[in-house]
Amino acid sequence: MVNFQPDNVEEESAGKLCPHCAKIIRSPAPTCPYCNMPLDELIQMEAAPEFKPQRWRWLLRPRTMIVSVLTVAVVLGLYGFIVLQQYSNEQYTATADRLMTEGNTSAAAEYYRKAVQFGSQDPELYEKLGWAEYQLARDADALKSFESAVSLQPDRVTSLYGAGLAAYQLRDYQKSISFLKRVIEIDPGNADAYEYLGLAEYRLSQYEMADEHLNTALIFNPQSGTIFYYLARLEVLRGEHHWAIENFTRAESFGFDSGAVALARGQARMMVGEYESAKDDLQKAVTQFPGRKDANLLLAKTYYLLGDYRAAQSQLSNIQENIPQHLQIDFLALPGWIALRQGNFAAARDTFSQIANMDPNNAESLNALGWAYFYSGDCALAQLNFEKAAHQTSDELVFAYDSFFNPNETPQAGLAISCPLK
Repeated sequence: MVNFQPDNVEEESAGKLCPHCAKIIRSPAPTCPYCNMPLDELIQMEAAPEFKPQRWRWLLRPRTMIVSVLTVAVVLGLYGFIVLQQYSNEQYTATADRLMTEGNTSAAAEYYRKAVQFGSQDPELYEKLGWAEYQLARDADALKSFESAVSLQPDRVTSLYGAGLAAYQLRDYQKSISFLKRVIEIDPGNADAYEYLGLAEYRLSQYEMADEHLNTALIFNPQSGTIFYYLARLEVLRGEHHWAIENFTRAESFGFDSGAVALARGQARMMVGEYESAKDDLQKAVTQFPGRKDANLLLAKTYYLLGDYRAAQSQLSNIQENIPQHLQIDFLALPGWIALRQGNFAAARDTFSQIANMDPNNAESLNALGWAYFYSGDCALAQLNFEKAAHQTSDELVFAYDSFFNPNETPQAGLAISCPLK
């Protein structure tokens, strides 16, 4: 006879059979949940099977899985951002370098700026951006870029030098001097730094320091037209006009702006009485700078000193409006002296009186007014103005080659000679 095993054999291994109804009880209980008969003490007290705790199961919880997925996403995102940033910096920089080589400075500057916007801490990148902006005459932006480079690498010479140039172009000469002195401390042989340091000092009227640094720059770069030009300007200030004329000529031979040289050298030649040479230079300057009132006025004055009064008047007619303040006295005085030389004493008196009203303490104007009265025979007013002019000068009014008056037309001479009564 075949014995069949019941279908719930496996289930019995997971529970106990009720002795009354033979159904499987899967958890401890005082009575059978099926037949409600009391269970014996053994079945009642026996505990349900215990399972060992499985620590890995918390990983399968939904909350844990969500946190894990988010963490991985953040980590991958940060890694991707860093990789992309590095890639973008390199790509933008490489493109900008290529554009600079091709001469497309404007586009190169934009690519350098994009690279910097990714938070680069590379001083070289800021420096490249600064030079691109400097070439585009964006001096304020260039200065900021160079300063950023210096903040990352304080002794970076090319960035310090760039900052000095940008500050110079912005006319912040004191800041320029500060940067350029730092360049020289690090690189004592930097000729360009000495040159721009001297120029900045010249602009601030620090003439002795400017002369020292420009001469040092000349040792390193003996063919710089700029250095020779400004050394000549310093020589003019010291009254060394012959030396200045030579250095102006050297500046022109080394490529400095010929119009600027002609204007400055023409004035220097006037100061030493070389009126014909001065006229040639100043005519050249006016041709190149027809709108410059100082050049036109100097040329008119040269014509006057050569005795060509008609040419002087014609040249003055080119500058009748918007005369700068520092030129107004000469601009008014020249027609007065021309009138005086041509015997038009009334016009001369009116002109010189106007100047004396503008500047009552101007010795040359008072002297000119005195001679206008003198030649017209008004001796009392002539003497009064000569005395006023003499009082305004501690020494005798000195004749110079660019003076409107002659050597014998000083206040002292006017007081010493007899006035021709009219």
